[in-house]
Amino acid sequence: MKFKFVDYVGSPVKIFNLLHEWKKIERDEIYYKEWLISHLKKICLYANNHVPYYRELFDKCGFIPEKMDSLDYFQRIPILTKEIVRNNFETLQSDEIKKLRPRMCETSGSTGKPLHFYLDKNINHATFCLFYKTWSMADNWHLGQNQLVVSDYGEGEYNYADREYTYQWKNQILHLSSSHLSLMSIDRLVKVVEKYKPKFLRGYPSSLCLFGKLCEEKNIRLKFSHIFTGSETLLSTQKLFLEEFFGAKIIDHYTHWERTASICTCKCGKQHAHNYYGYHEVLDKSSNPIHEGLGRLICTGLYNLAMPLIRYDTHDFVTIRKCSKCQCGSVMPIIDSIEGRVEDAIETPDGRKITCLNNAVKYSHNIIATSIYQPEISQIIVKVVPGNGYSFEEDEKPLIRELRDRLGNEINIEIQKVKQEDIPKTKRGKVKFIVSDIQR
Repeated sequence: MKFKFVDYVGSPVKIFNLLHEWKKIERDEIYYKEWLISHLKKICLYANNHVPYYRELFDKCGFIPEKMDSLDYFQRIPILTKEIVRNNFETLQSDEIKKLRPRMCETSGSTGKPLHFYLDKNINHATFCLFYKTWSMADNWHLGQNQLVVSDYGEGEYNYADREYTYQWKNQILHLSSSHLSLMSIDRLVKVVEKYKPKFLRGYPSSLCLFGKLCEEKNIRLKFSHIFTGSETLLSTQKLFLEEFFGAKIIDHYTHWERTASICTCKCGKQHAHNYYGYHEVLDKSSNPIHEGLGRLICTGLYNLAMPLIRYDTHDFVTIRKCSKCQCGSVMPIIDSIEGRVEDAIETPDGRKITCLNNAVKYSHNIIATSIYQPEISQIIVKVVPGNGYSFEEDEKPLIRELRDRLGNEINIEIQKVKQEDIPKTKRGKVKFIVSDIQR
């Protein structure tokens, strides 16, 4: 089942109250800490009373929701993995699921196997508030503001995967299908963009970069007020290119379909974990909480009652900063970087896992798109879509050099020049920068 816009909109009073509460939480550290404990306790009490899986789990691990008075006590709950969700799909559902009238949703399957779960109107209303709050950071943004979206699929009543573009008059969104972007189509698609004059640009970082690279190949320049990125890890090279090429500041918003996580750029350029939407924990290799450095991101949704996800392993790594107040006034935790998925790494013969390979591409200016495939431990195949000025000396040679510096000399590096459609994507159009067959 797919969502329609109406699924996200609650009563104006409910939305106003939620936004007002979040504003207070974000600015008042004492109130925030009390609120967080209270809402974690609330979701745990509900899970214990209405969700069979948690009732049994809490009993086994000795977790008593009524006694929850600290984050330390909350961390007694075992981690919830994607495999556990798959294997316990029925018992993870609330016994009030019919009353909650949720809709089925699924992840994009970027790890090769989509995950199914239920989302109810409680979380959808919170999600509406979340994105309203995020987009409102842009100057002159308001609901219905003309915008360009570049992605590969349509949701709900809008499904236009077979079209190059479509325009939604109701909310003034021009949607370009990234699967139809090419050097052959870019001229006519830019004419469509110029016709509707969108002020804001939104989409997956990989799709926006493809759009920009194709425009650059044809010496076409477009300007936007702001760029909204999300649903993929925004690589540093992508951020640099998009801001320079389109002349707009990026507001990056990390979320996922399970609706437990939200990390967003503030007006000061810092990234904050929105613990009023979902509680974010960062754990080390031994699953102990850390407050500084690189760790695994574990999240707990605070609003979805149909199928609560408590201490859910997102499979993403982030770098958290030691507690420090941001100039924007938010007391929410600062995330220095989102490193990407556990699966998005190349493993070397000496046991290292390398994730930040995107910087190896930044010296090759005539490459439109790149994807790295690791069929075995001692080999990677780098698929590149060459631009018009592509050459061995200026592009391929520096790419090999930079990869070699990061991966060492024990991995064979093969460069393959391919067509754009040969770059792997998920069914929702997300580009897989790294694909590995190595079992982790």
